[in-house]
Amino acid sequence: MEIKLTPENIEDHVEKIGVTVAPAIEHKMEKAHFLNLYSELSDKYPNLYESMVQSPNEFQIRKKFIFPAKGEIDGTTLAVPPVGPVFIFPRKVGMLEAETDIGDSEPIIIECIKIFRKHFPLKKLLRIGQINEYVFTLGTEQTGIDFISKRFTKIVMPPDGEIKLRVNRPIDDYNRIIDLSPIIKTQVKPPDQTSEIKAYGLKVKVDFNNRDMSVELDSDKTRSIIQASKIFNETTLYEFLNGNLGGS
Repeated sequence: MEIKLTPENIEDHVEKIGVTVAPAIEHKMEKAHFLNLYSELSDKYPNLYESMVQSPNEFQIRKKFIFPAKGEIDGTTLAVPPVGPVFIFPRKVGMLEAETDIGDSEPIIIECIKIFRKHFPLKKLLRIGQINEYVFTLGTEQTGIDFISKRFTKIVMPPDGEIKLRVNRPIDDYNRIIDLSPIIKTQVKPPDQTSEIKAYGLKVKVDFNNRDMSVELDSDKTRSIIQASKIFNETTLYEFLNGNLGGS
């Protein structure tokens, strides 16, 4: 039976908003700016920004997310490489079968970028990219290798083969990059069975960003990029994943 992917198949989801700036960030020279950035972000959004990690070549803010009766995760929610800040929103945590309650990222991102601009006033924002990383469950019958090869290629793959797919379907204003790769997970062994069950999945990474980097981005343009990305992830992505290759 052919698998149709829907949002209900998502068992793990991380959303990231990456910002490309110029000139590049120099960690050794901008320590005070990072301290001020951390102070304001952690005061305004303590549900996202908790502890700071800083070194001569690195800056991160981390947050411990606690899920009652399920467990906890401690993850990076802001990373700042030289190219620019990356704001990270964990959405679904597959290993805990839990979801965070962060809410809509758009107003948070608009405010966080304003705060970043305040403490790094000489940086120009040239690109906004929303990256969504999903893991879709395929069950125990069809492997991710079969899913990719049969739905998107004419290649006959052996069970122990390897396949990945990367597609950019750009339009005038945006790059729309989709990466597909198969994964295998081992489920917990049921009490009445002697061996563990292999479960198959599909890792999907969607990178949606503006193509034109010649003009500095303001809040309105940032908002329009994020909104266009949301629409793509909620509609066109599923048309693509389910074999409607003629979609926009």
